[in-house]
Amino acid sequence: MAADAPGGWDKDAADALRLAHQFREYHHKALWEEEKHFTWLHSIILAAQVAIVTRRADELEARAVLLVVLAIIGLLLVVVALRVVRREGAFFVEAHRVFVHHFNVLFPDHKLDEPVASANKNLFTLPFIVLAGTASIRDNFQFVFLVFGAIDVALLVGVLSRAV
Repeated sequence: MAADAPGGWDKDAADALRLAHQFREYHHKALWEEEKHFTWLHSIILAAQVAIVTRRADELEARAVLLVVLAIIGLLLVVVALRVVRREGAFFVEAHRVFVHHFNVLFPDHKLDEPVASANKNLFTLPFIVLAGTASIRDNFQFVFLVFGAIDVALLVGVLSRAV
């Protein structure tokens, strides 16, 4: 065991590492579940929107209100999904930072690299990062949420421009 044990864990640095690992795993699993469920929920909304839009053209005006409601719900879901995933991503990166610190104290001969400074990319640069192929899984999910939001905005604009 390393002589330079983390503060507050002088007797057993391995317990500190184990606890840090549990925190990291908790946030990793929470992040995955959030990404998965928000994607599923919006996919259901998108499927309903496609079903409405692909119906006969003469029925589209009667279903315009439903399309607007679904698009607004979809946009709200996108905003919530982005906020939740970005915040949980920050929690995960912080938990990973604590884990790396405790690991490096316990195993100084096998140091891990420090994690990234920021958990989230700028939303405006996200499409370019995804297209360049340098995005993380979390970045790709955020991009998918942005695409869902763009579809909702396009539907809102399309339906409301026909109504005016």
